[in-house]
Amino acid sequence: MLNVCPWRGLYPNLGGRSVSLGPARDGCADVPWPLINLAVSFLAFGIMARITPCNPGQRAFVSGDLADNVLYWFMGVLFFGDVAGFYIRTGAALVFGTGGPAAANAIFAGFGPASHLPLALQALLIIVAMDFVQYWLHRLFHGDMLWPFHAVHHSAKDLDWTTTYRIHPVNFVIYSAGAVALVRLIGFSPAAFVIIGPFNLVIGSLVHANLNWTWGPFRYVIASPVYHRWHHVNEPAIYNRNFAPTFPVFDLIFGTFYMPKGELPRVYGVDGVPPHFLGQLIYPFRVIAERLGLPRKAGAGQAAA
Repeated sequence: MLNVCPWRGLYPNLGGRSVSLGPARDGCADVPWPLINLAVSFLAFGIMARITPCNPGQRAFVSGDLADNVLYWFMGVLFFGDVAGFYIRTGAALVFGTGGPAAANAIFAGFGPASHLPLALQALLIIVAMDFVQYWLHRLFHGDMLWPFHAVHHSAKDLDWTTTYRIHPVNFVIYSAGAVALVRLIGFSPAAFVIIGPFNLVIGSLVHANLNWTWGPFRYVIASPVYHRWHHVNEPAIYNRNFAPTFPVFDLIFGTFYMPKGELPRVYGVDGVPPHFLGQLIYPFRVIAERLGLPRKAGAGQAAA
C-alpha cells in the first residue's frame, strides 16, 4: 500500500520554494502541494484583490509580471528542494568527518532539549527564530554587496501574491535555505516543521498580495499586505524599511518600521533591473562585473534586457 506523505514539500520559505525536511521516506507518495497552493492562491488572492485592493488600478488575476514569476516558481520547485539539507549534510561532514552522516541524521530527526518541547511551542519558536535570522539576512541583502541579487525581487512593478516566487537563486540559497539550515541546528523536531507548513504556505503570498489589509491594532504583531507593500515601493528611503517577514516587532525594535496610518503604497519596482526572466538572472553578475571593472561585450546590456 502506498502512503501519502504530506510532509514532503510542505515547508516553503518566504520565497515560496519548498525546502526538504530531511531524507525521503520510502513507500510514500508525494502530495503536489506546490501545485495545489498555486491553484488555490490564484483564485483566493485574485477574488480578494477584486474586493479589497490596495491598488485598485492593478489587475487582480493576471499581472504584468505573472509570466516571469511563474518561471521563478518552476525554477524553485525543480531545482531548490533540498538546498538546506545539502548545507546540513556538508557541514556535518566537514565538522565530524566520518561521523557526518550520523550527525546530519540526528539534526534531521531533531535532538536535544528543543526536540522535547511541546510541538506547538516548537512551531512558534521556529517561526520566531526564522523571522529573526531572516530579518538580518534581509538587511544584509539591502546592502551594496548583495543588493543586485535582491533587486530582482524588488523589480516587480505589478506587485501581487506571485511576487513571493520572484527570487534570484543566490538570494534563495543564502536568505531562504541558509536560514532554514541554521534554525534546524537548534534541534527542533521535523514534526514541528510540518505544523508550520500551512502557515508558511500562506504568509509569503499574503504579504505580497494586492490587498489593503493592515490588521488595525494588530499591525505591530504580524505582517500585513500593506506593511510589506511599503517595503516594495520604488523609493530607497522607504524600501530600506520593514525587513521582518512575519513579525514587525523586529522592525520596531531595530528602528526600521514604516507604516504611516491612513496612507497606502502605490508605485513599486526598482530602476535598472531588466524586465524579463533571463536578463534578471544575469543582471546581478553584470553589476558585479562592472564594479570590478571587467570589460563588457558590445550590446551585452541590450541583450540582457
